[in-house]
Amino acid sequence: MEIKLTPKRQSILSVLRAHHGALSATEVHAKLADIDLVTVYRNLDLFVKAKLIKQVNLGTDEMLYEYQNQPHHHAVCTDCDKVIHFTAPDEKIKKLLGLQNFDVEELELTVKGTCRHKG
Repeated sequence: MEIKLTPKRQSILSVLRAHHGALSATEVHAKLADIDLVTVYRNLDLFVKAKLIKQVNLGTDEMLYEYQNQPHHHAVCTDCDKVIHFTAPDEKIKKLLGLQNFDVEELELTVKGTCRHKG
C-alpha cells in the first residue's frame, strides 16, 4: 500500500521516528497542536495498514504506535511499567507455536513480568 506523505502525515511520522518507544495517539497529538486528534488517529491507522508503523498493545488504556527501525518485541514490567525492547528468533517461535495449516504473517510478542529495578 502506497500513501502520499502530506506535510501533516510527515509531521506525525517524524514524531514517531524521533521517539524511542511507543506513543499513544493522544501523546502524538500533544506534540502536534496544529493537527487535530481525529486526523492523528486517522493517519496512524493508515500508517499501520501501510506497515510504516506498528500498533502495539502494552497493557495501557490506549493503543500505542511505534516506528521500528528494526523489528523487535517487548517485555513490560507490571510493577514499574518499564518497557524493554528485545529481539528473538521469530522463525523458531513460529515453529514452537506448532500452528498447522496457518501462515504466520506477523509475530508480535509481549512478555509481562517484573524487572529487577531499584525501588
